[in-house]
Amino acid sequence: MSSVALAPAPWKLKGQSWLFTLSGLSSTSNFPAGFATEAGAEVLASGGEFIGGQGLAQLVSYSESPVGPYDELIYIPGRWKYPNGRVGFRITRIYVSTKESTENGRINWNIPKQVADFDFKPGTDGVSMSFAVRHPGSTTPFFQATLKPIALVSSLGIPFSTTILGKFFSLVQPPLPAGDKPEEVATNKWAALTPIMKGNVYLGRVTPGIDGKVGDGAGFPAVTPWSICVCMDNVDLDFGIPDIFDSL
Repeated sequence: MSSVALAPAPWKLKGQSWLFTLSGLSSTSNFPAGFATEAGAEVLASGGEFIGGQGLAQLVSYSESPVGPYDELIYIPGRWKYPNGRVGFRITRIYVSTKESTENGRINWNIPKQVADFDFKPGTDGVSMSFAVRHPGSTTPFFQATLKPIALVSSLGIPFSTTILGKFFSLVQPPLPAGDKPEEVATNKWAALTPIMKGNVYLGRVTPGIDGKVGDGAGFPAVTPWSICVCMDNVDLDFGIPDIFDSL
């Protein structure tokens, strides 16, 4: 464990989010290269039964959190079901911009966070936004995309809360092996929760930035998202105290 100060659940965060929908994997599909770290791939692919369904990628820029501002990139291949009746998504690859978020996210919820460098820049046209995420010290992005709001539709900013979907966005996360960095701590129990996100939703059009994909197939899966992105401003995120299990 590093010298990072502990920030236990629950967390309340504020920021901005960009959600990319991915074509679904079948229950018998192989996970794409880069879906997890090499050390964590076996653990993050096993436990429960993968039932596939819609995959997701998400960028978030948090202006407020219990560990200060930070940026985040998430990959979710689909959903799993478990013998106890639970069904949930599973985050298998995630990067954040601070060690504080990394260590606490792993301890609190088994979220397999790693640190990366984030570059969010407004476009020269004044409306688009470019996103690039790199391994620390690298000049080559492993994730890259450009997003442009859709005129008129994007100006509406419709209020939305994930509470209307019940437990659809529940997460069930397996215990993690330790990573290479001090903040990439191991855990030994399962964790499950249903985050609640509220904000104003609008739509954007996404252009992948790495040979028609958003990822390079190593640091992040080489996937092509749907062309329409769901954006959310004025985000309020409640990441609560998880249910903890020895096994599922």
